[in-house]
Formats: sequence, C-alpha cells, structure tokens
Amino acid sequence: MFKKRERKNKCHQLKEESISNEQMRMIQANIDQKIECHSTSIMLTSPNDDGEKSIISSKLAISFAEQGKKVLLVDANLRNPYTHNWFQLTNQSGFTNVIIEEDEIQHHIKETVIPGLFVLPAGPAPLNLSDLWVTSKIKEMIRKVQSEYDVVIFEAPPFLNISDSQILANQCDGVILVVRANKTKKADVLKTKDYLEKTNNSILGVIYHTG
Repeated sequence: MFKKRERKNKCHQLKEESISNEQMRMIQANIDQKIECHSTSIMLTSPNDDGEKSIISSKLAISFAEQGKKVLLVDANLRNPYTHNWFQLTNQSGFTNVIIEEDEIQHHIKETVIPGLFVLPAGPAPLNLSDLWVTSKIKEMIRKVQSEYDVVIFEAPPFLNISDSQILANQCDGVILVVRANKTKKADVLKTKDYLEKTNNSILGVIYHTG
C-alpha cells in the first residue's frame, strides 16, 4: 500500500511539471486528427538534446490514456533511460530483453497507476547496441504491440547524435519533435526535418518548450 501511495505521488508530480496538461491534450487531439488507423505508433525525439522528452512523452501517454485508449509507453532512450522513474517502476528488464533475447513482451511490460497506461522500461544496457537496432526486430516488435494497444509511444534518443532514432522512426507511423528554447539550434531542427521528409517519415508536430 505504501509503495502504491509513493507511485501516485510521483505521478501527481509528473502532472504538475512545466509542460501543461492542456498543451498535451491539444497535441493529442492534433495527432488523432492526422492519424486515422486504429492503432498508432509515435516516436518522440529531439534534434540533439534530451531536453524534456521524458516528461513530454509521459504526459502525452497519460493524455491518451485519459481519453480511454490503451497506451504503451516505451523507453527506447537506452543511453539515458528515465521514463520508469516517473512511474516508480524498476528498470531491471524491458525493451532490450524483448528485442535482443526475443522474450515475450508481456513479461516485461509494467502496469501504472494510470488506468489504461502501461510502460515498457528500457531494460539493461546491451554490450553491443548494434544487436538491438536491427530493422527486422524493431518492425516485428512494433507489429506485436500494435495488435494489443491503441497507441504506442516511443521516447527515443536525440535524432542527430546517433542512428537509433533514425532506425526507429522508419517503423513508426509518425514523429514528434521536441525543441528546446534557447538551446536547440534552428539548423539542427531543419536538418532533422529534411532527413525525416527524405525518408518519408510523417512529422506529426513540434513541441516547443522553455524547460
């Protein structure tokens, strides 16, 4: 009971962060208008800085869940995993186990105190990241979770720093860019936009924050 109370308090803190709930509802409504398929996979990334991605992806997932959707939030930011902390979950297993060891995904998904919202933590860091970011493995994993969840949100690493996000973006239905005021360079935003457009990735929106 005490642990569950702690988890609720942490989620309450998450809801009070600088990114407002109203902003999240507006973003969520825009995504609903742009994507008409039953199940949607979304990747959140930033050009070159983590910024508030962990907060934003968590709040966006909560917003979808509050609309009655079954949501899976995946922490794919393996170099800087943090999403599990917002929901007072452990990071002993998760995304890496599913991809590298081909474990059954339901063994690693964690239920949160938010009805309808589930989290797949990043899991232990692999010795060789190239074993993880294999297109066929990522594609199969997304196919499986889309059959179980209405919305799947991936919190991904900065787009221009490493190739992880580029591989993941090619398998998702759309991408949301997180841009940080006085931090993210305009040239980097344009470079990210150009790459996504050249690879036929749909940009669902840009979240500009001052955090």
